[in-house]
Parts: sequence; C-alpha cells; structure tokens
Amino acid sequence: MSDSVIAIVANDAYLPQVKSLMVNCRRHGNWQGDFCLVSAQDCNPPDLESRGIYVMQAPDATWSMFTKFHIFSDYFKEWKRVLCLDCDILIQGDLNEACDGMAEKFPAILFDGSSDGSIVHNWKHFDALYGDGPEAHPELYDKMREQFPHIDKQILTADVIFFSPETVPSGTVAALQSTAEEFLGANRGRIDQPVYNLVLYDKMAPITKDFCTWFAFDDPGNRVPNEAKGWRGDEAPAILHYWNMYAPWLDKTPDAGAYFNHRLNRVCRELYLENLAAFEETFPVTNKGE
Repeated sequence: MSDSVIAIVANDAYLPQVKSLMVNCRRHGNWQGDFCLVSAQDCNPPDLESRGIYVMQAPDATWSMFTKFHIFSDYFKEWKRVLCLDCDILIQGDLNEACDGMAEKFPAILFDGSSDGSIVHNWKHFDALYGDGPEAHPELYDKMREQFPHIDKQILTADVIFFSPETVPSGTVAALQSTAEEFLGANRGRIDQPVYNLVLYDKMAPITKDFCTWFAFDDPGNRVPNEAKGWRGDEAPAILHYWNMYAPWLDKTPDAGAYFNHRLNRVCRELYLENLAAFEETFPVTNKGE
C-alpha cells in the first residue's frame, strides 16, 4: 500500500471512463500511488481488486453525486493523501510532483479554484437547472444565508479535491449529508459541489493554476499573465478539467472546444480510447499489495 491514493467516484455506466483515467494517471501522470473506486450499493463494479485497485462501496443504497461525500470517511485514513478526480479529467503532467506541491497548503482541504462566481450563484444555477428555481423557495436561501453567511464568497469547484484524511474533522460525512438533506429543495439534482462550499468553506483552499485548471485556461492563447486571476503566465498544470460537453471521451470535430490537448499533442478522444484499450495491460491481474 502506498501513502497516497487517487479516488474516483462513479457508477457502473462510467467504468470505461474510470479505467481510461486510471491509465492516463499512470502513463502521463507517472502516478506511483494507489487507486480506489468509490461506488454505491446499486453498483456492481468488476473485480478490480484483483488488479490492485481498491474498491469502496459506500452505504448509499443508490448512486448519486452525494456518494462522493464518502471520500471524507474513515475508510481513507489508511492513506496520508487523497486526490479525488472526476471522470472528465485529463492528466498531462507528473501527478507525484503536483501532489507534493499542493500538499504545501495542508492542513487545508484543497478544491479546484479555477471557477468564477459565488457560492449562492452556484446553488441558484443548479436549482434552476434541475428544480423549480430559486424563486420557488426564497425561504431556503434566507435560511442558508443565516446559517452560512459566507455564501457570497467565490465558489470552489469539486472536480478535483486533495486532502490529508488525518485532518478531516470527525463527522464530516454526516454534516455534509444532513446539510444536503436540509437544502434538498434547492438541489433536486443532488449536486455535491455546493454542499461542500457550505459545510467545509473555512477549511478549504483553492488549487492554483500551477497544478490544476479548466482546460480552456491552458490553451496556448491563455498562457498569459492575468492579475485578476493571479496567473503568472508560465504555469504548467498537470490536471485539466473538461466537464460535460467537453469531456475527453466525446467525439468532436477539429473546430470544437476540447478537441485537442496541446501539451500532450494528442486528440483527446483518441487518447481516451488508447488509454481504455491499455487498461488490462497497465493493471494486470495480481494480488493487492504485491
């Protein structure tokens, strides 16, 4: 067992993306640590453990984005460092060096800091997207503001989370779950990100562009100084977040966003498929710990 682990939270439908990302971490991120798939009770992942991959089946009866809360459970205290990645991530640099650099901010819990907008705006965005919209329940937002007066501060996004389990307060999973339930009327999509920003904000710190960023911010034309965002212009992030319609596995035309990764000099979908095809070779059947 390593002292560091990459945790990926997914259901059965995203197992191909999980496998491709794990190979991407090994091949292009030179990752020397462990891997763990986190799923719910209604998921039936294949026998990944025989390939040296840890599997945590959370107690949730059915999978949702709230299943990700369990990365803060005692299960992960077996490791000193946890890097949690969404499936729509592409690794383009050394992850070991990136983790060493990010760990300088411990004991903070690090979240991707490349997004704009406030926490309350994030809540209202998902409320309108998946529910009745914020106008349908203003009392929930009044209650939220009373309990969490920091909701006008900048949102930190949950596509990449990095932390030391020993510094996670006891009861964090329960606090996230109870807060999610309390404000579920404004979060029918069961999005985990806005909940972290309520419960954990005083313990959170942003991951800078030196280590992680939104894919478009690393395009050659955006590798420039930007005082407002705190960019020097010479950052070389190892981790890129793509999201939704820009996901690396999607087939795109050359003129579409996120078609090409410039640092790896590869078409994103071709790289995804190549990594997926190399999963069994990269993770041969063995006994965990050998």
